[in-house]
Amino acid sequence: MARAHIEFIQSQVLPWTDLDTGSSRPGAIIKVLSHDPDTSAGSAIIRYPEGWVLDESHHVAGDEEFFVLEGSLTIDTHIFEPYGYGYLPGGFPRKRMSAPNGAAVLTFFNGSPRRVAGTSSFDAGQVITLENRDQADWTSDFDHSLVGSGIAIKFLRNDSASGERTWLLTKGTDRREDLPQTGRIETHPCVEEFFLLEGSLGWPRGMMRPGAYFWRPPGIEHGPGASLTGYLGLFRSREGPFTTQWSDHEILRPFDPSYDPILPPSLAHFAAQPYRGPDPY
Repeated sequence: MARAHIEFIQSQVLPWTDLDTGSSRPGAIIKVLSHDPDTSAGSAIIRYPEGWVLDESHHVAGDEEFFVLEGSLTIDTHIFEPYGYGYLPGGFPRKRMSAPNGAAVLTFFNGSPRRVAGTSSFDAGQVITLENRDQADWTSDFDHSLVGSGIAIKFLRNDSASGERTWLLTKGTDRREDLPQTGRIETHPCVEEFFLLEGSLGWPRGMMRPGAYFWRPPGIEHGPGASLTGYLGLFRSREGPFTTQWSDHEILRPFDPSYDPILPPSLAHFAAQPYRGPDPY
């Protein structure tokens, strides 16, 4: 069973759940964004309370990828600050983890999140530790047909073997009269996952605000978008290289869209109203 199509949900409406002593992060709380019951892979926000410590030599069975939303997370000698990023392959050893001031971390487990005592083998070539937001550069030198001012990408991970990648995309503010009223539709042959960090983004399925999340299976038509505020979002591609197929025709650009999400049955009751409160996620 593949993960269900989610497009989109504001993460603020999802519940927090306590993580018990048998979990990979005992004493923290978790908000699950999406989950694959067959592989145990999943995407979540993990909130670590102030002073949280896991003082135990261990590794995680599956790959773990994460992006710090607030606070800081320490893994041995690595201190990941806000907007810090890590990719730790399955088996990567950890002697001690802590969050002295607390933290909220967007976390992706690409397999089982099970915590296993002791050490194991791992692929050191896959390890990425970008401890703060300045350890990777922005670039405008990439192939795209996006519309708007100040568009740039920061690649956090780009796996040459699988073609999978993780990146930040930023767009500056625009005036409505400066954007085309129509835009093309796009599709990708791989999974595309997204979490909105800052700003807002009008989408045919509604107006996304910070905390908006989607998991889009391969081949799903989507777009165009419209953002007058500008935005910053984190993207992941999974299950193959990321390429874009653009339509030959255009549709109206959604400057003021109504919320009309695609949600699995377990989340369908959230479709009535998007979240517009003060919480960031």
